Amino acid sequence: MVNTSLDHFKINDTLIENLKDYFEGKSPFQGLGLKNLSNNYKWPRKGDFPSIQTISSIKILGNNNYEKNIFLKENSSKIWNEGSKFDIAKWAIKNWGGIGGNKNETIEKYLNEIENKNYPSYIKGVASYSKILSFIKPEEFAIYDARVAISLNALQLLCKSPSGVAFTYLDGRNNALTLFRNSEPTKTKNLIKNGWQEIQKNDCYSIYLNYLKIVNSYFPTSKLYELEMSLFADAESLADRYLKT
Repeated sequence: MVNTSLDHFKINDTLIENLKDYFEGKSPFQGLGLKNLSNNYKWPRKGDFPSIQTISSIKILGNNNYEKNIFLKENSSKIWNEGSKFDIAKWAIKNWGGIGGNKNETIEKYLNEIENKNYPSYIKGVASYSKILSFIKPEEFAIYDARVAISLNALQLLCKSPSGVAFTYLDGRNNALTLFRNSEPTKTKNLIKNGWQEIQKNDCYSIYLNYLKIVNSYFPTSKLYELEMSLFADAESLADRYLKT
């Protein structure tokens, strides 16, 4: 279950400052962060925005995929409340999220936990169930996936943080991100050896949400999902910048 408290985990002030610098686009993050989100966020990476008409009466509006994603975020809770929860969850994970491997019974499991307010936070399946949670309550939950995990660690490495927080990597299919994850200095065991805080895997999602909400308080005109979208969009750039240092 998602733990909304960090009582059991010491807040790392350096990470807060690193995240603020990143979202503000300060050096070494020029061209990244919130101010550049509309230019950098491209999802789906290929093709048109997936149709939602089979599960919702709400038409997704926008001149490009970025605007359509923002419209979806702004209206996701309305979409959730108007139709079949299973169909919407399946669309969010598979069609919009691009994760095709989930079985129907796995999605049903997530839904049962969520409907009973036993919000999941375990690491297995987090890239899938966090999409459902963020769809239902975008002001409270954000997506955690392979790209976000890379960005969180890469931005700390770019800041040369001596006391970072080692966020849990997830498997991904992007070759550039795999190269970053498999680099010796970026491996979790080496980050921890070099003084970074270790996160218990099943606490990672809760801790991520807490940090994101703390940092969001410094950007009152931005939504929680915009911070998450920024981390998602900049993953390759952050990884590449670190590997070239």
